[in-house]
Amino acid sequence: MRQGRDQRYLESDDYKAYKEIEEQIGLCTPEQAWAMYYVSTGMVRENITLAVMEHIGRGNRALLLEFPDLLRIAGRDAEPGEIASNWPLLRRRRR
Repeated sequence: MRQGRDQRYLESDDYKAYKEIEEQIGLCTPEQAWAMYYVSTGMVRENITLAVMEHIGRGNRALLLEFPDLLRIAGRDAEPGEIASNWPLLRRRRR
């Protein structure tokens, strides 16, 4: 039963939107990723966060430096939409 639900998720518009954002995050600079996050809201912001976490998990240290608050939750298994809306906001630390 779960397998059928997983298959429908992989074909859903939400998953396709997440994959497009994940690809875009992989192609842009950390500063551009931050700008995308900063101007986004709702599900788009969650997808950007998950995509950044995915790339940090793959070893992208530049993104880790740009999004230091994600270090605490990197490696957490999550699908788009599962991150609670009240999780700590990302704060960029500028000097």
